[in-house]
Amino acid sequence: MNRNELLKMVSGIEDRVMVSRILDKVEQCRYSSFAYSDFLSPHEVVVSKRVLNKVDGIFFTFTGGYEGAERVMAAMSSDFIDNDDALNNAPISCVRITPVIDKKLSHRDYLGSILGLGIKREKIGDILVYESYGDVFLVDKIAEYILFNLDKIGNVRAECQLQQVYQYTPPERKEKIINTTVASVRADSVTASGFGMSRTKVMEYFKAQRVFVNWEMVSNPSKQLSEGDVISIRGKGRIVLDKIGGTTKKDRINIVIRRFE
Repeated sequence: MNRNELLKMVSGIEDRVMVSRILDKVEQCRYSSFAYSDFLSPHEVVVSKRVLNKVDGIFFTFTGGYEGAERVMAAMSSDFIDNDDALNNAPISCVRITPVIDKKLSHRDYLGSILGLGIKREKIGDILVYESYGDVFLVDKIAEYILFNLDKIGNVRAECQLQQVYQYTPPERKEKIINTTVASVRADSVTASGFGMSRTKVMEYFKAQRVFVNWEMVSNPSKQLSEGDVISIRGKGRIVLDKIGGTTKKDRINIVIRRFE
């Protein structure tokens, strides 16, 4: 497929701009070993996979600096590329930001202070917030700028230190296992069970276009789900429909949901 045909696969101006940039990188990697996109959101990963699968002669994978990263770069090559190759060559750095006083800071605090330096969101990967510090993954060209210019998170003085990406141990993800039954595996039913909400409340989120399945907005609450589908509500977190089992005597369906906290 040519470039125009590939772009027609994508709806939405922002997604088309993102895909256009990735296709520029595709051309670049035909003349060099690897090419990397900026950091992509989970939704952008879904869109870019759809397009890259239609590009002949290109191998690709994704890496965010550690296993399980949410925001990742697309790593592309004209030769076979695996996850280790992608990580070892990725232009990703990790900066640890430590407030000098004991104060609980949020993901929004860290992100806001970094964006306040004029850095674009696509240059920033995951921000992992711990009790006494935050680890920020970013495009490596930005790391030095952060080290010398970021001295506060919000109104709290902070110190920055470069970390070794290749030795980084990702945090354990806290999750809750929910065994329950539903009348059907419709999106609204599974979402209500996973988030512990009434169907009425869940419908409000659908109407407000805040419900996503596999990072694509879903407005139809009757959408049928499958094992492995990721359901998220903007601002409320996410769940995974981990398993669909048999039916009960009352014809309800046994399901297992993982809810990330």
